[in-house]
Amino acid sequence: MMTAAAQNPVAGPHCPICGGVEFGPGPKGRMAPNGRAPRCAGCQSLERHRIFRVMFDRLGPQDFATWKAIQFSPDPTADPAWFAEHELSVYGEPGGLDIQSIDRPDAAYDLVICSHVLEHVGDDRKALHELLRIAGPDGLLYLAFPDPFREDVTRDWGFPKPEKHGHWRVYGSDVVERFKKYLPDQPVLAYRGEDPVTGEWEGAFLLPKSPQRHRWIAERLGSALTLFSGPAL
Repeated sequence: MMTAAAQNPVAGPHCPICGGVEFGPGPKGRMAPNGRAPRCAGCQSLERHRIFRVMFDRLGPQDFATWKAIQFSPDPTADPAWFAEHELSVYGEPGGLDIQSIDRPDAAYDLVICSHVLEHVGDDRKALHELLRIAGPDGLLYLAFPDPFREDVTRDWGFPKPEKHGHWRVYGSDVVERFKKYLPDQPVLAYRGEDPVTGEWEGAFLLPKSPQRHRWIAERLGSALTLFSGPAL
């Protein structure tokens, strides 16, 4: 089922997550580059959360009703109520999992959500393989990190930088080379969308485990989707 915000559109800029129409400054008082306020006063969402909520609304949350999902790090992009089962893992908290060594069986989930976590781990190759391992044979990995399309070249320090919120790296658009090297046989689909509140654009990735899931995604997201790396249908 679609979110209440998606079912009951509000005139003017509004949050697609909660329907809110009031917005304030983001972290550390920041505004969007065009001067618009990015944080929803209702659900506290920022640009990326709303961009990818629109993406999930286009995929059709009603189809998730029988799915089992796992989400790494709290994030309002996906609504836990969409799924038959939803597990949240927060690293460093009780029960939290290390995405470089996930203590879960193979093919345990229909949807794996990893948003703004990959840049925080030392071995991103191992993490990607682990995330895909726990996705079912017709499953899907949703992968997001700070928009790599804003920079050309990945900056990888080889250690977590405290002044960069513990990031080991900042990905650039050359992350495509990592995908090709780490996952040569895995389609990596790039989605870019616009925040309906600020007008900012950001990208994320969808990694389908089967041709059927690849086709399902392509039918719903259309021209907003491109094949970033890996084999085509």
